[in-house]
Amino acid sequence: MAVVEQDREVAESRAEESSRGIDVAIAGGGLITVLGNSAEETWDQLLRGESISDHSMVNKQWGGTSRVVGLAIDAAREAVGEAGWSDEQLQSAGLVIGTSKGKIVDWIASAEADRSGVGAVANEVAMELGLEYGPRLTVSAACASGLIALIRGALMIKSGEAKRVLVVAAEASVHQMFISSFRRLGVLPPAGQRCRPFDESRSGFLMSEAGAAVCLQSAADGSSNDVLIEKMAMGGDATHLISGDDQGRTLRALLSDVIDGRPVDFIHAHGTGTISNDATELNAIEDCIETVGGMRPPLYSHKGALGHSLGAAGLVSVVINRMIHEKNTAPPILGESLMTPKHVELNRRATRSKIRRSLAIAAGFGGAMGALALVSH
Repeated sequence: MAVVEQDREVAESRAEESSRGIDVAIAGGGLITVLGNSAEETWDQLLRGESISDHSMVNKQWGGTSRVVGLAIDAAREAVGEAGWSDEQLQSAGLVIGTSKGKIVDWIASAEADRSGVGAVANEVAMELGLEYGPRLTVSAACASGLIALIRGALMIKSGEAKRVLVVAAEASVHQMFISSFRRLGVLPPAGQRCRPFDESRSGFLMSEAGAAVCLQSAADGSSNDVLIEKMAMGGDATHLISGDDQGRTLRALLSDVIDGRPVDFIHAHGTGTISNDATELNAIEDCIETVGGMRPPLYSHKGALGHSLGAAGLVSVVINRMIHEKNTAPPILGESLMTPKHVELNRRATRSKIRRSLAIAAGFGGAMGALALVSH
């Protein structure tokens, strides 16, 4: 027994050393949203201050496949193309899919639909892109799915489980059943009102579709221009099935870990535009940022422009953050009567400044949440 315990301690020590020694880089990114069929198209619309005015679907059709799979494949192809991975490299790459509902709209529409579960999306993406030998899994953690999928993919590289990992998040569940369900929960705005995160007159979020993808690899195998995943943390708030702790204690713990007492240049909040989420999240962010001192980073949520893509939203945030690092520009946050924070900025106009370190936050019903810090190489 002592020998077994000793061997386990040695293995854990080596795993910890490996985890500390490997920097994970984002080598490519892809995005398809209700405002654009690529990352650049979406970015241009964000800078212009465009936004959806109702629950919205991506303006594209995919013949012969489900919408969620089409979104996933489109985003993945863009990310792989930017990363420049060869067919041989793809064959052995790991794959992590994040989605909250998978192909559920297909199930609702037809009694003949494939009901093999959320994992079916990963299988179809792998087949389409030629991922044959690497590890493959699906993460379903409500609206934190995309960000937690990214963290899981980064851990694969840090542990040596895979040399390259394609992380994809996709959501296609803009359906009257879910719209009605969310309306009964009181998290959607009245008809005709837009989603306005961190606004005094906020009243809820608009549902939307999206696909997002990133290619992860060791920083040693990439470019000096790659954005790195510096710190990451996951947690569970078990306060309530759909309501979070109004003190934000789990979120504060995650933010304290990833901020680590050091400067942050940009914060991409979960920011759903609901009464309770935004107030709790803003208080937690402000308290954690205040400890750093002397800084007022921009606070942003893409949901005011793109809506809430549920399981894809966390990875959408990361792809946008990566572009913010590359372009040293922060998109405007949309609102009419923005809240007045003390330690962060809510900017109605796009702002230019050097972005060295950024945060992304995601949370979901059931209490799953994650946060991570990205840094410029």
